[in-house]
Amino acid sequence: MSSTNITARWAFNVNEWNPSDEQYQQVLSFIQPEEKSRINRFHFIEDAKLSLIGRCLMRLLFCKLYKYDWNMIQFSRTGKNKPILVNPKMKDSDPVISFNISHHGDWVVLVASENSLIGVDVMKVELPSNQSLEYFFETLKDRFSDYEWSTITNPNYTQFQQLHQFYQFWCLKESYVKAVGLGLSLDLRSIEFHLSNEEPNLIENPQIIKTKTQLFINNKLQPEWKFVESYLDDLHCVCIAYNVLDHESIINSQTFEKINIEEILNYGKKIILN
Repeated sequence: MSSTNITARWAFNVNEWNPSDEQYQQVLSFIQPEEKSRINRFHFIEDAKLSLIGRCLMRLLFCKLYKYDWNMIQFSRTGKNKPILVNPKMKDSDPVISFNISHHGDWVVLVASENSLIGVDVMKVELPSNQSLEYFFETLKDRFSDYEWSTITNPNYTQFQQLHQFYQFWCLKESYVKAVGLGLSLDLRSIEFHLSNEEPNLIENPQIIKTKTQLFINNKLQPEWKFVESYLDDLHCVCIAYNVLDHESIINSQTFEKINIEEILNYGKKIILN
């Protein structure tokens, strides 16, 4: 049986990228026209930068690691809006490559694997504008199981710690949902995560990498699903979900590799329409 190989764990801090108009237009020329048009409709430059870098990281993945020509790479989306590679066509002898991106706050992240489903989610720990913690929690409480919610609202936590725990669970759920590509059709309450007593708490130890959280679906353990939880900085939690079909845990404690704009500029090419 083929083994899982996580080939990329990349993170790009868009807050550190302040392009000139010329450089922004140059990077915008690196992506497909329909994606360029979509990004140009964003009202806020911060949102546009997040989406643009996400598209560039996808192209960089196949150009840098799999030696595809930048201009030959073409992506589409599934019915659930998950990006997929449609060109070049994969050969039967090629590994099955799964990839996923996420962006929120200051960060864009990309993960990729061979012979395994994979998903990722990153979230900035913050309250929406003009919302109290009580109101925010009340609007989203029904997405969580009783166990998860009691963990989130631990009375020994400060409100800020409760918010951190909320987003950690949210990243777990979203990374799994994105890995399986089912979008909002899943009942998030049926996807329950149990934290391991064998690992320190990320809230109190944000520098660690957690790998022992377990997934239960409709109260049944799913041992083939593995999760890697960490923080990119003090306010951004991230989780990778991936599937190990032979039930062997091969998680390693690799951190995300930071990608900068110079690497994208080095590989990127203006998209030329045929």
